[in-house]
Amino acid sequence: MMLARVADALYWMGRYIERAENVTRLLMVASDFSVELEGLDDRLAHREWEAVLAALPGASPVALGKSSGLIVPHVRSLLLDEENPMSVFSSLARARDNARSIGETLTREVFTTLNETHRELRDRRKGLRNAVQAHDLASHTHLGILTMLGAIEHTLTRDQGWTYMKLGEAMERSQRSLLVMRVQLPVLSTIEHEVDPSLFYAGWRSLLLSLASLENYRRAHGAALDPKTVTRFLLFDPSTPRAVRCGVGRMKAYLSSLPAGDSGLRTAARVMGKLDADMTYDEERVMELEDVGPFLNEVLHRLSETHDLITRQGAP
Repeated sequence: MMLARVADALYWMGRYIERAENVTRLLMVASDFSVELEGLDDRLAHREWEAVLAALPGASPVALGKSSGLIVPHVRSLLLDEENPMSVFSSLARARDNARSIGETLTREVFTTLNETHRELRDRRKGLRNAVQAHDLASHTHLGILTMLGAIEHTLTRDQGWTYMKLGEAMERSQRSLLVMRVQLPVLSTIEHEVDPSLFYAGWRSLLLSLASLENYRRAHGAALDPKTVTRFLLFDPSTPRAVRCGVGRMKAYLSSLPAGDSGLRTAARVMGKLDADMTYDEERVMELEDVGPFLNEVLHRLSETHDLITRQGAP
């Protein structure tokens, strides 16, 4: 039986690494979208960054300077600021602290890539002067995080520790997908294809990119971006990694594979089993709703309930 402190540390390590990847990708997508909107619609550019912050509850406010534009201050805050609890630097630091406390359960490759990615961010915190440097640093950091995830995939034993780490990853990913959709769908629904087709496609494309799902969507549905089809895909597709149903199915499987001695885990497994069944059989009912916002909130609530049941000692 795995010690509770080790299980908690691995669960949170999975969450923090996934959070770092999510935030870095959101920064990259928002930066690209801001460049597209530059000089065309400053209001929408501001709204794009507001949406990023709204999808990251608990993030520190971003102080905008008169001459620094939008990209640099947001990247400084959400990538590099150690005082910002939602920044990539903070997430990697916490993942590193957890890794140090349970070193015997990890491999050298995981330690090395985590330490190196964190160190490179720390060393480059003072050299950010313009939007190009900001985007390049976010892209470089993203590659470092993907390398770390590759080390986890290729070197860790598929045991209880692995299951707790992947459970944390799936929880963080599913919650973030729901939060991004909760912020973006109401905004995108106001953009009419007939009025501004270029902005319509750019907005829906940005949503899919934010959830690393553009290519997966195109393979399944082609190049057309129909709002209902995109929403259905991101909520209910069982195989694309950032779809909510895929994440719920993963959590159900992980929880079912853990020892049944812990009452909290047993209850969490039941909650996820019920949610997985609901998402399987209620798809058509949900897609007939005029507003899926209440459904997103309900799923977020059930994920939060499951998170509370899984964690034993709070965030290390």
